[in-house]
Amino acid sequence: MTVIYVDTVFLLNGVLDGLLLRSVAGLAAAPFRRLRLLAGGALGGVYAVLVFLPGLEWLAWPVCRVLWGVVMTLTVFGRRKGWPRLFLLLLALSCALAGVLLLIALLWPTGLTYPSGIPVTGPDWKAMLLAGAVCYWLCCTALRRLAPEQGRHLLPVRLEWGNRHVWLTALQDTGNLLTDPAGSGTVLVVFWETVRPMLPKVPELRREDVADPVEGVRRIGSAWGVGRLHLLPYRGVGMRSGLLLAVRVDSATLDGRKVERQLVALTPEPFTGESYQGIIGI
Repeated sequence: MTVIYVDTVFLLNGVLDGLLLRSVAGLAAAPFRRLRLLAGGALGGVYAVLVFLPGLEWLAWPVCRVLWGVVMTLTVFGRRKGWPRLFLLLLALSCALAGVLLLIALLWPTGLTYPSGIPVTGPDWKAMLLAGAVCYWLCCTALRRLAPEQGRHLLPVRLEWGNRHVWLTALQDTGNLLTDPAGSGTVLVVFWETVRPMLPKVPELRREDVADPVEGVRRIGSAWGVGRLHLLPYRGVGMRSGLLLAVRVDSATLDGRKVERQLVALTPEPFTGESYQGIIGI
């Protein structure tokens, strides 16, 4: 008879599901909040415990597993565009984790058991965490390092202005050579509607201000504060030089690296790629 320790089952599965969700975010460069990630991992731990409660064995049915995975995905990433792709990625990584666990069980005999398909262990739970850590490393480090060679290295970005912030995904592009005139840092180019929820409401930024940056600076002036708005010169391939309306935000967190007073250039039209809302140089 298998003895189930509720606290161990919750902690073990919560950590593994948290690592899987973090792997999904790392592999897809999907922005997330730490509290949401913790909540998603906790839901995984709760599900593992509920399956063993009397009368709730039906939760182990495949359809229930799928629905719970959907809930976990929505908890961490929200109902953003493309969330079904994130769920399918979570499903694929879960299958990969199961394969890694099977390999570890064959090479390293442990006391792991899987009643109802739920990982359960006694004192020896190091193999489970090792498997989760391996999957996390492969997704967030090894696999993502292949992206620059394919020209599609996506970064999660968090921009802050006062007590407001926005999340977005940026494409790291070697062709973006824009630099901050006030420093040596690169400029983040973002579709203007992506950052509008973070910007001051009086006066509110309009598309016309971005399309005609000189008029935008003239209209908004110093209402947002001295040094907030800038005119940034640029030149593209096969086109004449022009100006971009740029906003200096309080800070930007680029793939976990925080940059103070990041300069963000705004574009009036969205990017053709549906998976990202900004571009930044290397």
